[in-house]
Amino acid sequence: MTVKQTIVLSFIFLIIGCSDNEKKDKKQPQKELAKATFKVDTSEVSVMTLQAIPFKRQMASNGRVRAKEKSAIGFKTSDVIEKIYVSNGDYVRAGDVLAVLNTEDAENALRSAQLNFVKAEFELSSMTMSFGFTGIHDTIPEKSLERAKIRSGFKDAELNLDIAQRNMEACTLRAPFAGKVADLTGRVHERSSDKFCTVINDARLMIDFTVLEMEMDFVRKGSPVKAASFFDPQKFTDGVVVSVNPTVNDRGQIIVEAEIVNDGSYIDGMNIHIYVENEMPDQLVVPKSAVVLRDNLEVLFRYSNNRAKWTYVHTLRENSEEYVVAANIARDAELSAGDTVIISGNMNLANETVVKITSK
Repeated sequence: MTVKQTIVLSFIFLIIGCSDNEKKDKKQPQKELAKATFKVDTSEVSVMTLQAIPFKRQMASNGRVRAKEKSAIGFKTSDVIEKIYVSNGDYVRAGDVLAVLNTEDAENALRSAQLNFVKAEFELSSMTMSFGFTGIHDTIPEKSLERAKIRSGFKDAELNLDIAQRNMEACTLRAPFAGKVADLTGRVHERSSDKFCTVINDARLMIDFTVLEMEMDFVRKGSPVKAASFFDPQKFTDGVVVSVNPTVNDRGQIIVEAEIVNDGSYIDGMNIHIYVENEMPDQLVVPKSAVVLRDNLEVLFRYSNNRAKWTYVHTLRENSEEYVVAANIARDAELSAGDTVIISGNMNLANETVVKITSK
């Protein structure tokens, strides 16, 4: 072989070697891409064991809160207000002084009544002695004593003294029960009226609401309720129905009254949401988060062998937090007590997705 032939052969081998290396380099990324394609991501979920339990069926309505004890109070006599000891929002105890009137006229009237009463006592004593009695009233026949009291003016003096004492007491306005002061309209140096303020005991509250006549079988005296304010609708307060008015108004509604304990979240006159609850036994109950929509159909995922099993369901009942579910037989779905159901992390799941349980 000549030198020229040797050079040509070496050049050919070099070209072939470069071509093989290029093919190997091209195959390597394809293999890595294939591995990445078949790599399975694991979704993290939380689960629960499905059980047949009582379901709290709810009926929603809107109601209005009112204090169980509420009284508009004012002075029983008319005079100038001298002092006011409270303001709106103040808490008072039963018997606490709220305000007082100028007592000058009342004191004069009381002294005059006391004097007239003493005079009438002397006149009565003199009259009974003239009847031949010693003046000891309990020894005088009842009818005779009664006539003597009338003729001597004792009866009138006794009545006027009682009125004067009451008028004197009426110059001081006191709280009828413990509660908060509201709607205070009285002002110092102004004349009193029959409306000075309102005292509200809102420790326990009444809720007035309505239900439709077709729902009357749902609500009974003693039925549990949950109340929530409009500004914090997720915070519930437990209560109970205390009365159901046995008549339907012209709007086809029945008036219902419930009672709750005030935790400080409610004030008199507030509008609130109210939910009446009844229990349905032996229902398959899941949190609302367990049910998702796929192609406008309700679906939940059961957990089995580290995988999510797509299951079509119907939601039969619901309350603010839960659904009653049943298998969608038309879709050949199966669901029963004892199944493990995924309740979170399910928004992007598909059938047979590999999952990992984080909590139960």
